[in-house]
Amino acid sequence: MHLLVVASTFPAHDADPVPAFVRDQVLALRAEDPSLRVTVLAPHDRRSGTRTSTRHADYDEHRFHYAWPRGAEQLAGRGIMPTLQAKPWLLPTVLTLFVGEFLALWSLVRRERPDVVYAHWFTPQAVVARWVGRLTGTPFVFTTHASDVSVWWKIPWLGPRVVRSHAVRAQRITAVSRRSMDKLRAFFDDEAWAALEPRTRIIPMGVDLPDAEEPSVGPGERVLFVGRLAEKKGVAYLLEALAEVRRTRPHVSLTVTGDGPLRADLEQRAAELGLDADAVRFTGYLTGADKTALFADHGTYVVPSIITDRGDAEGLPVALMEGLAVGQVCIATAESGADDFLVDGENGFLVGERDSAALARALTAAVDLDDARRARMGHEAMRTARQFHWPTVARAHLDFLFADEGV
Repeated sequence: MHLLVVASTFPAHDADPVPAFVRDQVLALRAEDPSLRVTVLAPHDRRSGTRTSTRHADYDEHRFHYAWPRGAEQLAGRGIMPTLQAKPWLLPTVLTLFVGEFLALWSLVRRERPDVVYAHWFTPQAVVARWVGRLTGTPFVFTTHASDVSVWWKIPWLGPRVVRSHAVRAQRITAVSRRSMDKLRAFFDDEAWAALEPRTRIIPMGVDLPDAEEPSVGPGERVLFVGRLAEKKGVAYLLEALAEVRRTRPHVSLTVTGDGPLRADLEQRAAELGLDADAVRFTGYLTGADKTALFADHGTYVVPSIITDRGDAEGLPVALMEGLAVGQVCIATAESGADDFLVDGENGFLVGERDSAALARALTAAVDLDDARRARMGHEAMRTARQFHWPTVARAHLDFLFADEGV
């Protein structure tokens, strides 16, 4: 089978700070089915040094331009909504992204003749895939990640109709979490959803599991956050919680790994809270062995995600699953999607969004765990992570999204 994957977020190389979960999925799909041929289409991103065409061992990568001057091509890779919030003058490039992606996908489908187009994110990929599919007779499937569907509520009357008309024409649909699926469900009445639901399923992205069977982490007072420094990640609330915790437990420290538009603001906020370099460290983006060592050096992992006032939200952070996989004690907001599998006090801690006091209490509880309970919670975390192992997740995608009767 020839699969054409279209996504707005796809790393150009191993050191690219663009989130890699779509590429990781492609590699996992190929590992499960070596006969699968994969072509990837994504926008150019000058910050990543993208090339128009690149042949990799497991897939062919194609890039398209969508704006002039080329310096305006900033929507890809770092999140469309956070980019527009930081740089509202880029709003016209949303339309040119739709047009550029449509032309590129239409041309590539006619040339490559794939068996199915797989769109990551409803906006703009599934919308474009639907119309290219209609013109070329190519079936399409899509995965929804968090707020890529719900943004259509902002367009009165027309937006909900766009979502419904495009979703019902997809052969199959997956969502990375229950909350992401609920956002799609909200566009349909009960009767319409009953007709669509058999073609939907919740399947998250995956994670590579370590070989170790025992938790391999640092002390609990070393707290870790990994992710893009954007509003929906909720790092400001984590800094406030840390400042509260350190009033009674001054040995607790935080490492913030990642980059993004809010880094300078967050560093300033840390200073305002009296958090010096011993209390919080901003490392920037790390990958490979450096990232692996980081997870091994910390014992508590925090995902303080929020739903922003603009409606931007998480799907399900892959870094949370990476923390679980090594046996860290994980603290997450329910709004991150973690409430699908975290049971408060058993395999982690759940807190509400935008509640730095609750986050401080959870941090205190995690830091104060005795060795026996920390070990039990770490084992439960590792057991939870097994359901996200890439071979398991890739097989679920293959069996559901690309089953013969589906395409």
